[in-house]
Amino acid sequence: MGHQGTSTFSRRAVLGTLATGAAFLAAPPTLRAQRLQWIGATATPAADFIGVSLDFFARRVAELTKDQIVISSHHGGSLGGEREHVEALLQGAVQVATPGQGVLAGWYRPAEVWTHPYLFKDVAHKDRVWDTMRAEYQADAAKEAKLRPLGAIPRMPRQLSCNRVVRSPADMKGLKIRVPETALWRRTFEMFGASPTPLPFPEVFQALKSGVIDGQENPTALTFNSGIFDANTHLSLTEHMMQDNCMLVGEVAYQRLTPELRAALDRAARDMEAELRPKVIADDAAVMQQVRAKRIVVTEVDKAAFSATVKTLVNEFPAGKKWVERIAQIT
Repeated sequence: MGHQGTSTFSRRAVLGTLATGAAFLAAPPTLRAQRLQWIGATATPAADFIGVSLDFFARRVAELTKDQIVISSHHGGSLGGEREHVEALLQGAVQVATPGQGVLAGWYRPAEVWTHPYLFKDVAHKDRVWDTMRAEYQADAAKEAKLRPLGAIPRMPRQLSCNRVVRSPADMKGLKIRVPETALWRRTFEMFGASPTPLPFPEVFQALKSGVIDGQENPTALTFNSGIFDANTHLSLTEHMMQDNCMLVGEVAYQRLTPELRAALDRAARDMEAELRPKVIADDAAVMQQVRAKRIVVTEVDKAAFSATVKTLVNEFPAGKKWVERIAQIT
């Protein structure tokens, strides 16, 4: 349960049949006990933790609602990329999306706070921050953008891979580092002293091989699983950013549900977080062993020095400032 392949559907057919879900939501209360057929989408393979999270969430929702809400999972970008998923959510063609919080910032600007560098002390602090401010963050996103982040899909800190030892910002000088295509990310690496090069992730491996870029930054598991250590020989444990993805639903669809069904969605999101957090941490530790076994040079860095270079970033990107200030209050 919770996974349905898309091979027998064209994308148009899939999105077309989902109008039935919207029709159910618009139905009078007497029909609401009928089953809602919802579509969930990821841009990652089913085996990735984002895919695993959606499948777990779908199973729990079915259990908790006694099959009143049944979510079919569509993985691997079969319904487009994360931005397309959010657009489809707002149109009612998809009911559950799984974008990075940074992607959500395209509709709810303060979500860019999750891509601010050195906001969190460690992974446990990041999770405490989410648990503490989740309700107020959800309410604000729902009010501003008609989107409700039900849960945080955990990801590990981003680390820097390249071909030389990097311990401090001084070591970044002249390094061409691939960054995602956002202004905040680019400015972060400029402030670190590097030459940031925005590129879509699928182009990164070839760009490393051909020398267009010197390095990139991602959670270690993604770097390892993407074969990047066949092109990069060094890993610096910068932990410069911790951006979770989110389990996202449309606020209009959410508010049309009965209070019992809304409570079931919220419970399923809490259960997903509890299930995935220890698994993601354990996986990261296992991957680090594989990285070391591959004879990659792993270097601890001066995090205080890196953090000091980006202290004024929040003034240049003030959209997330209220959340930066709220996070600073959470120990």
